[in-house]
This record gives sequence, C-alpha cells and structure tokens, in this order.
Amino acid sequence: MAHTLHFALGEMKQPTGRKPRFKINDNVRIVGPTVSERTHDTGTVTEVVGIGAGADTILRYRVTFPDGTNGTFFGFELELIPS
Repeated sequence: MAHTLHFALGEMKQPTGRKPRFKINDNVRIVGPTVSERTHDTGTVTEVVGIGAGADTILRYRVTFPDGTNGTFFGFELELIPS
C-alpha cells in the first residue's frame, strides 16, 4: 500500500527517515526539459510531498513561481540557487 506524505510550509518532519534534497523556502531553478514549458525557471519550494513508505519513499517538490503558478518536480529537475 502506498502512502502519501505532505510537508507544508514550516512543517518539515521526516517520518520516512529520508532527508529531502530541498527545504521549504529554498529558492530553486528548474532544469531539464520541463523548463522550456514555463515562463519562469526559478521559484520557491513551498511543499515537499513523499509518496511511498520507508526507504522506498519518492520525494517531489512543489515550487511556486513569481507569477503565482506552481508545479511539482523531482529533485533531479531542480537546482538550489545560493542565497
């Protein structure tokens, strides 16, 4: 049975034992083929979503863009923008 875990803004818990690559409020750049489909290629991580359980959990990151739109990405589709 698959489990879905949501970590909302300011609520970074790690029940899966897996450390997220990005944290809430991290500024990130979208990299790879999906970037050509977007007006903006940078945004802010607003949610971390874990699908699965334990070591099999897959983390995805919801990113909100400056125009208010958002998208959900795998970690390999994002890179951290240094502050």
